[in-house]
Amino acid sequence: MKPKSLKVITLLSIFFMVSNSQASLISYDLLAPNASTNISYSNQFTNAFSSSKDGFQIYQQDQTFNIPRNLLDKGTAVTKDSLGIVTKSNKDAFFGIVDTVNQDNTSSDAVATWQINIANLSAITFLADMAAMGDFESSDWFEWRYSVDNKPFTRLFQGVTNDSTLQQYDLADGSSVTLFDPMTVNSTLLGNKFTTFASPNLTTGNLLTIELKAKVNSDSEVIAFQNVVLQAENNAVVVSEPTPLVLMFFTLLFVMTNQPLSRRLKIN
Repeated sequence: MKPKSLKVITLLSIFFMVSNSQASLISYDLLAPNASTNISYSNQFTNAFSSSKDGFQIYQQDQTFNIPRNLLDKGTAVTKDSLGIVTKSNKDAFFGIVDTVNQDNTSSDAVATWQINIANLSAITFLADMAAMGDFESSDWFEWRYSVDNKPFTRLFQGVTNDSTLQQYDLADGSSVTLFDPMTVNSTLLGNKFTTFASPNLTTGNLLTIELKAKVNSDSEVIAFQNVVLQAENNAVVVSEPTPLVLMFFTLLFVMTNQPLSRRLKIN
């Protein structure tokens, strides 16, 4: 074999031994958007309402001190509660919605937006734990939707009021409350205990935009989301570090193929 051919084979062998393409599962926590440079989060309604009873943003107990009281289920045997979702022991981040139609926002929908870099991702799925409590009206609703590369939005989940039934809610103090007109998602009644919903696979592309839109007109109607994540397979090429033994072998092989032919042949 010619020296030039040996050199080519050597270089190609090194490339294929240190480079490989494999899919790995990744997960983006949308309620901790600062944890990844691939996520951009915007919400003009964060801390935008003058009433402490109203809210539309990411909260976390012991970290956020302006959580609307009715989002929290903090009742005890001594101090009873009549409304609430997030229990005292639940310290994870959540997105809470209470009374978005108020003196600071009289007519428009409340909107929060996430933009995620999804280049090299496939099998993309959106998951969220959802809960709601209150006597809702037909004008109360929420919607999760997405767009890829600035194309028209596609609905992920929609919360609407079922005004023909009622729902029983169990509180942390051991009491139960029954209310008319619960919130539903995909015909599933939401309670004040979180229920997990998962989307079908999303469209692939480069830039994924996820929006949460909502309109709720009373501070006695509360909605919360937790464990809001984007899961996908990462198909990017992974470059592995070759072992020292492999490096030594190919270094020697490359040096040999780079020497003049007369030095590698014994001349009689």
